[in-house]
Amino acid sequence: MPFSDPLFEPLQLAGHELQHRIALAPMTRMRASASGVINSTAAEYYSLRATPGGLLISEGLVPHPRGRGYPRSPGIYTTEQVEAWKPITAAVKEKGGVFFAQLWHVGRVGVPSQTGGFPALSATAVPLPGMHPLFGKGETEPYVQGEAMTLSQIEEVTKQFVQAAKNAIAAGFDGIEIHGANGYLFDTFVHSNINDRTDEYGGPLQNRLRFPLQVVDAIVAAIGASKTAIRISPFYELKGTNDANRIQTFSAYTEALEQKGLAYVHMIEARSDQQSEDGQPSNQLSAQDSTLWTFKKILKSTKLVAAGGYSAETAREALLEGKRSVLLISYAWAWTDFSIGKVDIVACGRYYTSNPDLVSRFRHNIPLTPYDRSTLYTNELEGYLGWEVAKVYTLR
Repeated sequence: MPFSDPLFEPLQLAGHELQHRIALAPMTRMRASASGVINSTAAEYYSLRATPGGLLISEGLVPHPRGRGYPRSPGIYTTEQVEAWKPITAAVKEKGGVFFAQLWHVGRVGVPSQTGGFPALSATAVPLPGMHPLFGKGETEPYVQGEAMTLSQIEEVTKQFVQAAKNAIAAGFDGIEIHGANGYLFDTFVHSNINDRTDEYGGPLQNRLRFPLQVVDAIVAAIGASKTAIRISPFYELKGTNDANRIQTFSAYTEALEQKGLAYVHMIEARSDQQSEDGQPSNQLSAQDSTLWTFKKILKSTKLVAAGGYSAETAREALLEGKRSVLLISYAWAWTDFSIGKVDIVACGRYYTSNPDLVSRFRHNIPLTPYDRSTLYTNELEGYLGWEVAKVYTLR
């Protein structure tokens, strides 16, 4: 039996037949207008990264102006914004891609210049310390006292996410991913050290999980479970996220999500979260605890998408880790039990910006073009379009 490349094993996902296990991770690019209308050049940007049966996850789309955290982040709450996404999703589908929209409310990471002058909404009124990066020309803005969400605001934000999900489907996306990670809105409710509430959304773990799970349920009721996904970050230790028992917290969170029948759950490898470039980790876990296996074992019927600075080699390792192997007489490896790898799909971000043909490069082990960090978060075309595509010859 010949070697089967785990990166190119087909996979059923939310009614779609994926032809490979490499996804475009959600990457903030700040190429929308000041009013949150995505630039038309995004059609070329995303379609260049689309492949037949390949999963793409969009940059974060804001469901309401008060959820914006960074300049020129695209929205999905006005008719103009929805219409602007239609030719982009059409271009991806023309290439055979599967396209999910990430819905993103930054919570207490918001600052007045981005939220229309309003204080940031969060589980708590306690602000983050320090300065908020606005990127572009390197500007920063101090975090200010936030606003602990009232029950009516929780209900209103839930409605905003439901409408945003409906808008995303109307714009041509195949589904949505809730951004529940990285210290943003939903994450502030989950972490015991941030959530200082005394109502039904604070205190015991089941209360702290109530808001994000409530939003998941509301979106599932509106567009269906197979079109709904979520990103969470068990190992993220920045933006004040320092839960008293993160393994217990995120195991319970994962168990609740497993019951929803979602398209997938998206997590980040500990090596990336604990070494993030936007700060220093505050409470590193042991190597034994810092593994996605803890959560993959819970997700028996839900696909796990994982990000984490993957190369082709480490992506294959993540897909194969834990699988049984058999050495044949021919000395070729035959891999079995493709349902029990540590992850089901690997998501790549920064290297996908400079390698629109990343899938081909991974398949044929072609060296990657370095990304240009200075152009990741600007409103210019430089570093956004124009990357060279490698010549790929058929392997015999």
